[in-house]
Amino acid sequence: MPFGWPVDSSSHAGPASVGPSPGDTGHGPTAEQPLRKRPASGSSRVNQSPLIKALRWLARIIPGDYLRTFIYLNFIERPRRLLRLALTTFYRMDHVYLVLREFASRKGHLSILEFGTADGYAFTKMLYATKYLGVDDRVVVHTFDTFEGMPSSSDDRNRNLTTQSQWMAGEFRGRYEHLRDYCAGRYKNFQIHKGLFHETLTLSLLESLQVSRPILVWIDCDYYTSARAVFDRLIDYLPSGCVVYFDDYDNLNYGSRLTGEARLVHEINHGLYGNDIELVLDKSLSLDTKRVYRFIHFGAEPGYEADSVEDVRYVHHRTNDSPLP
Repeated sequence: MPFGWPVDSSSHAGPASVGPSPGDTGHGPTAEQPLRKRPASGSSRVNQSPLIKALRWLARIIPGDYLRTFIYLNFIERPRRLLRLALTTFYRMDHVYLVLREFASRKGHLSILEFGTADGYAFTKMLYATKYLGVDDRVVVHTFDTFEGMPSSSDDRNRNLTTQSQWMAGEFRGRYEHLRDYCAGRYKNFQIHKGLFHETLTLSLLESLQVSRPILVWIDCDYYTSARAVFDRLIDYLPSGCVVYFDDYDNLNYGSRLTGEARLVHEINHGLYGNDIELVLDKSLSLDTKRVYRFIHFGAEPGYEADSVEDVRYVHHRTNDSPLP
C-alpha cells in the first residue's frame, strides 16, 4: 500500500481503516485534512518588505551558501549598519546648538554649566557656539574642575564591573592657566571655577542662577559620587525644562542603573530628591542614547520667562483637503 495510512492495531481492519477511498491519490486534502490557505499578504507570517523580497531574489541567483554569506555580510549588512550609524549616531556637540537655538528667543540672561573640564575641549566649543549664534551677550558659560585629574575612588558605585580597567588617579588632568588665558583672548562670557564641586558651587553662585537661568547642565565627571555632589548642591536651582546631559551615562557598565551617572538618573527618578522631581529622556536630543534629559520640578514656578510677543501662528488655517499642507 504505497499510499496507505497506519492501521490501528487495536481495531479490526475494515474498509474504513485500511486506506484512502477509491479515486483518492493520497496527495490532496481530505475531510480530515482541510485545505490550508496561503496567508494573506498582510499577515505577520509573511514578510513582504522590499528588503526581504530583494534578499530572496539574490539568494536564488547567487550560487552557493559561502558566496551568498560573503555578499550579504560585505555588501548588505555592513553598508546598512554604517548608514544607520552615520545618520543616527549621537554626537555630543549637536545638542549644544539645538539648545541654544531653542532658548535664543527667551527673555533675560541664561547660563550653561559644565562639570568636568579636563583640558577644555568641550568648554571652548560651547563658548564658540554662543558666539556663532550671537547669544554670547546673554549666555554665560561656567565650567568646574579641580584641574588635577580624576580623584582615586574605592566606591563600588564608580567601578567598572565588566573589565579590570578602572579610572586612574590624575587621569584627565587639565591646564587651568593655559585654558584661562586662551579663553580670555577670545571670549567674554565665561567663568572657570577651580576646585571641588561642592566647594565651588557657592551660595552666591547658586543664587546668581536665579537671574541667569541654566539652560544646559553638562555632566562629564565620570563618577557617580562626583555627579551626585553636583546635584546635591544644584537641585534646588534648576528650572523645569533645563537640559541635563550625562556624558558617561552609557560608557560605564553599558548604562547599568547600579553604577555611574546612570545610577544617579535612576535614583532621581525614584525619589532621591522627592517625588516631584524627574529627569525626562529627551529622545529628540538623545537620538540612539540615553544621555540627554529635561529637568522637571512639579509644583515649582515656571522655569523661564515667556516670549515678549505670543506667537499665534500655530493655528492651522484651511488650505486644501489633500494630504499636502
